[in-house]
Amino acid sequence: MSTARQQILGRIRSGLKRGPLNAQQQTHLSQELTSRTRTTQPARAKITGQAALDDFKSMALEVATEIVDLSNLEQLPKVMSQLMQDSNLTLQPLVLANEPDLVALNWAAAGIDTEIRVSTKGDSVSLTNSLCGVAETGTLVLRSSPHSPTTLNLFPDIHCAVLHKDSIVAGYEDAWDWVRDGGIPRTVNFVTGPSRSADLEQTLRMGAHGPKRLVIFLV
Repeated sequence: MSTARQQILGRIRSGLKRGPLNAQQQTHLSQELTSRTRTTQPARAKITGQAALDDFKSMALEVATEIVDLSNLEQLPKVMSQLMQDSNLTLQPLVLANEPDLVALNWAAAGIDTEIRVSTKGDSVSLTNSLCGVAETGTLVLRSSPHSPTTLNLFPDIHCAVLHKDSIVAGYEDAWDWVRDGGIPRTVNFVTGPSRSADLEQTLRMGAHGPKRLVIFLV
């Protein structure tokens, strides 16, 4: 432990009027941190299977998320091409996460120009994978990595994300288990619908602090 950290912890202990933890206390706290014990959860945070999928869709749609069901990932370029045409974005690049399953798709055949990079201000549309989805609130869980920087989730006007149906979990506790099992990344985003704000004159505005649209491709 660094000297600076020892000094900070020492001041905290002094403020709490106690000394360092003894071995028994340290063991107890370590067990608490690693046990992932569940506390009280609502019934909807315990569902599985089709019920979880149905709840996820219902809750996501309630917050203006757009959901597109796909039979397989190979359908994605054609569907994405139609989405970009409908949004007048055929001349814009699709900013793509550098994920092998996404990069391998035949984007050229669908007439889509892809760019694999971080997203910047002014980008129109991006595509990423999702770690999992939370049925309780219709929320996407996105983890940052060198292949999928957080900017892809936040800067474009339209954020599209692939979500596999078997990665939909019931509640937030389950989602954090997925995050921890893969190692804690620099950033974890819990995204529930497109960005919105009613700070000004109580008028709801979409895209206030992020994407105006969130499109989930369910595979």
